[in-house]
Amino acid sequence: MSEQNAAHARRAAVVFNPTKVDRAELAKAVADAERASGWGFSLWLETSAEDPGAGMARQAVEEGCALVLAVGGDGTIRAVAEGLRGSEVPLGLCPRGTGNLLARNLRLPLGNLHGAVAAAFQGVSRPVDLGVVDWVRPGGGHEERVFVVMAGMGLDAQIMSSTDEDLKKRVGMLAYVKVGVEKLRRNHRMRLQFRLDDQPPQRARVHTVLVGNCGSIGGNVMLMPHAAVDDGVLDVLAMEPQGLFGWVRVAWGVVVDNGILRGRRNREGGQGELRYQRCRSIEVWLREPESIQLDGDYFGKVVSLSVHVEPQALRVMMPPGWEPAAA
Repeated sequence: MSEQNAAHARRAAVVFNPTKVDRAELAKAVADAERASGWGFSLWLETSAEDPGAGMARQAVEEGCALVLAVGGDGTIRAVAEGLRGSEVPLGLCPRGTGNLLARNLRLPLGNLHGAVAAAFQGVSRPVDLGVVDWVRPGGGHEERVFVVMAGMGLDAQIMSSTDEDLKKRVGMLAYVKVGVEKLRRNHRMRLQFRLDDQPPQRARVHTVLVGNCGSIGGNVMLMPHAAVDDGVLDVLAMEPQGLFGWVRVAWGVVVDNGILRGRRNREGGQGELRYQRCRSIEVWLREPESIQLDGDYFGKVVSLSVHVEPQALRVMMPPGWEPAAA
């Protein structure tokens, strides 16, 4: 394609984390996809520590880009999704992180840079839900964020806050296990009140609360077996194990019952260590400030929050030939 024609063709934006990808290799993959698809030259936007991608995604929308390709880990994907919220501009995924949680839940291929880029340019757009969180900090400040996979408070968020990035690069997901074992020794439980939709408030004393748009964190570890990225509801999981054997039962539940047996033994409400609920919104009030994470990134401490689902607020590119599963 000539430079004159390229100037009038559709173009994408490439929002990339420079610490996660080789720029030259990525540029080659994008150039090949542009030529194969008849697209113009892409807009290149590099993320930073101050802005992991939301501002770049908004800039891409303002400049009329027809696709935003997010290249990086879960933090980059989440931030770009936040910037694209409600815009109708689709998100292309080029997962390059440790967890790659959204890509895993969508069953997209991992570890293939050229294939991921090509799928983004030539694939099929799929609407998915977003989780929207409005929280209050200990000092009273409000913030609104989104997530595409899950939000977590308690032990889950403490693990994310303490995991060493260099260790993640060396051993991957095992880095979380190391920190998790250390945090378990504290046996910290959150005291809270929560309300699902328009139900009366309830009290709880739990180790972890997860609010999910997706259910899997990789392999056979299925935290929420009935969660679906496009069902218009949120899945809530509260973990309240008692002692060492309680945690053994939690591990069995998420790996065997949920992962291998695909949740056939679990019903809404649950029993014992794993308690499941479904809702369109949830409010939480905490007795003490507690840690929170979104899609694996730590966001500090909060004293209260409300979460709601925003159905089909984001479009994601799937590989060519993808079709919705039969009902």
